[in-house]
Amino acid sequence: MKCVNRSLEFLRRVSRRRSSTQRSVTSISEYIEQAATLLTPEDLDRLQRDLPLLNRQFAAIEAPEFPHLLQQLRLLADFFQDTADGAFSAGSEASRKETAFALRYSVEQADIILDSIPEVGYADDSVIVRTVLSRHQDVLRDYCRFRKIGWSDSALAA
Repeated sequence: MKCVNRSLEFLRRVSRRRSSTQRSVTSISEYIEQAATLLTPEDLDRLQRDLPLLNRQFAAIEAPEFPHLLQQLRLLADFFQDTADGAFSAGSEASRKETAFALRYSVEQADIILDSIPEVGYADDSVIVRTVLSRHQDVLRDYCRFRKIGWSDSALAA
C-alpha cells in the first residue's frame, strides 16, 4: 500500500509539473474538465458504439492495488450508456463528457503512467475515475438509486 500511496503522490506531482508546461491546468479535476470539453458529439457516439469492446477491455484489467477500479468503470460505462439511450435523463452534459473521458482514458495506451508498470500502472486511471465519480457523485448516486445499485464509499475508494 505504501507503493500505491507513493505512486499517487508521484501522479499529483507530474500533473502539477505538466500544468506549468501545458494549458495552465492546476489540478486533476481541471485536467478532466478541460479534456472533456474537447469531446465532440461524434466522439460520444463513437464511445457508445465502442462500449462493448471497452467493457471487455475493462474486464481484462488486473490491478489488485486498485480493487474497486473495475466496479467503478462498470458503473461509469452503465451510466454513460443509460444516459445516451435516454433511460436515465438526469445526467448533465458535463457528467456525460467527463464520464466519457474517464472511460476512454482508462483504455488508452499513452497515459500518464503506463498500465504495464507493476503496482502503479493503474494509479492514474484510478485517480481519473475517482475524480469523475467525486465531481458527479450527486447525479451518480441518483443513477444508482434509479438502477437499484448500492452506492457506497467503495464507489470512491482507491
